[in-house]
Amino acid sequence: MHAMNLPAAIRYRAVSMELAADLDARNVEMYVRTDTGRTIAVVCPRDSIFAVQKHIEQMGKACPEIATWSDEYRAKLECADRHVDRSHPNPPTLEKTHA
Repeated sequence: MHAMNLPAAIRYRAVSMELAADLDARNVEMYVRTDTGRTIAVVCPRDSIFAVQKHIEQMGKACPEIATWSDEYRAKLECADRHVDRSHPNPPTLEKTHA
């Protein structure tokens, strides 16, 4: 599998990801928090979030060693997180929305 070739200007290192379902709009929003403190919202219309899930599962099967990469990197992020500029706004509370 190959990663998309994106310009460096729009590449971020993800620290965390959360999902929120908007039942009225029939979409799922993916909130990705970056190591810079920025939160990026990605709207996944209709059932496209399941394509993301399927791709993650395929990556896990094709490259199971990915699961072993996280511990050292996560520890570095948690250490660095203590020094992040907290003047950036926090991401929205992630809850299901109803009419």
